[in-house]
Amino acid sequence: MQITNQKNTSFTGIHILNTKCLSRDNKITRLKVFELTPDDKPFLRYMYNNLEIEKLAPKIDSSKMEVWYTMLKEAIDLAGGQKYKSYLLAKGKKPCGVMTFEPNSNKYEITRVCTWPVKKCEKVPLAGKTLFKTAFEDFLKSNARTIEIDAIKNGPYDTVGNYMQLGFKSVGGGNFVEVMRTTRSTVTQTLEKLNSLISSKPITKIINRNLFEELYV
Repeated sequence: MQITNQKNTSFTGIHILNTKCLSRDNKITRLKVFELTPDDKPFLRYMYNNLEIEKLAPKIDSSKMEVWYTMLKEAIDLAGGQKYKSYLLAKGKKPCGVMTFEPNSNKYEITRVCTWPVKKCEKVPLAGKTLFKTAFEDFLKSNARTIEIDAIKNGPYDTVGNYMQLGFKSVGGGNFVEVMRTTRSTVTQTLEKLNSLISSKPITKIINRNLFEELYV
């Protein structure tokens, strides 16, 4: 269902990138990246309340599905906050991922990353890697030296393994969370690999978008 009931409200998701992703089977997926602002909170809450991930990923058991929704809610709760930077990912007009991170002078902390399908039983190819690539590019423009992230162990997918593929290494943790870290040199190497899979085209004319009109849930 398209959302058009908030046309007169000033929501300002900023369309910053178009990306073209090449999956292992040589299929191309085109994704959009929006940078979120505090004014996008109503859309994000609406999105959370209307997403039915359990119908899109019916093979995930209920306990892992609960963790999935928790990760999404935590990402949305932080998105657009003053000290955070946040991205929303979309395939066509369907949101399919969100990332929130805290950039500081010495360290970036990725607080939450969550992606989800837009079609039943079909992951969006390279959705997570597209969000990480965008954050890595922002990181390398800063003077920060490391990025840290908490990998949730009891979620629907192997986040620890996925983050290791992106150059992160474990630095501690407990039963449910693994603290992981990567450095500038490793991020540079990882970006070289990601650039072979994902090409990004920055939007030259930055326009604030009303996400209620741009996207469907």
